[in-house]
Amino acid sequence: MSQGEPGMMEKVTDAVGGVVGKMGAAMTSGADSFVEQASIGDAYEIAAGELALRRSRNDAVRSAAAKMVADHTTSRHHMLAALEMNETRGVAAPPQSLDTRRETMLTHLTEADEEAFDQTYLDQQVLAHEETTSLMRSYVERGDNPQLRSLAMANLPVLERHLTHMKALRAQL
Repeated sequence: MSQGEPGMMEKVTDAVGGVVGKMGAAMTSGADSFVEQASIGDAYEIAAGELALRRSRNDAVRSAAAKMVADHTTSRHHMLAALEMNETRGVAAPPQSLDTRRETMLTHLTEADEEAFDQTYLDQQVLAHEETTSLMRSYVERGDNPQLRSLAMANLPVLERHLTHMKALRAQL
């Protein structure tokens, strides 16, 4: 994100997208939508984390990014395993690519100036984890598939820890 107005517009775009995403996540109860949103979230986290590992010069940010890549890769594997169970027969397969909103966030992260990179990454991480914790909570409470509700319940504490850690790290910058 560049300094000044263009950088501010990118931050606003990411924030508005995050609010809209969080609202949609809070309404999710269908298995297909849950799988789609959770899988796209994992894919975004992995891509953003890998980018942060390459670009950040801050050891704490790099450590957090490595944790995001590892944990969201594990989450992706758990989703794929859950989708092989009889209880999830008929549920749509996870998408193979990011949605436009997450692609835009990655573009903003890729284009961020060196001085703004860590702040941009952490701002996006807070937004993404607020959305994903909302998705998991919603699905635990209202989800239509017991196997996937169990997956959401297992993932929620990890995602809540991620959110807390990213907020604390952002406050330290």
